Amino acid sequence: MFAKIKEVESKLYNDEKKTVPPSVVSSDLSMTGDIVSTGEIHVDGRIRGDIRCRTLVVGVNAEIVGSVQADFVKIYGCLEGQVYARSVFLSGSARVTGDITHESLEMEAGAFLDGHCRHTDDPIPAEQAPAELMLTDATAKKDGEKK
Repeated sequence: MFAKIKEVESKLYNDEKKTVPPSVVSSDLSMTGDIVSTGEIHVDGRIRGDIRCRTLVVGVNAEIVGSVQADFVKIYGCLEGQVYARSVFLSGSARVTGDITHESLEMEAGAFLDGHCRHTDDPIPAEQAPAELMLTDATAKKDGEKK
């Protein structure tokens, strides 16, 4: 009986680690609320809320108002809020209003930044858990509610 439980737990854990296609917020979509993903998010629409993910790509026509926490961030559009990322790329069309805390930062000519840049070896704030831990905690809470 207990062996089967371990097999199921092992299968669920391994399934969570599989790669998934990127999530896309298309150009005709506007949304309000926080987004959490363990994978990649491409935003071409408008978002009002915080984003936590592994990789974030902000499209040329995208508009984001909220903080971003990710390992990799590529900005081609507009972002208003704090950015906490290991690697940040600002294209020539990027418009960022807010502070960037980063491990590495790359900016093309023409990129607009109204804020402070701060280099650190650990750009993700300690009080904010990584996306996969947040998802695990949310799943555990739901399982706890069922019992």
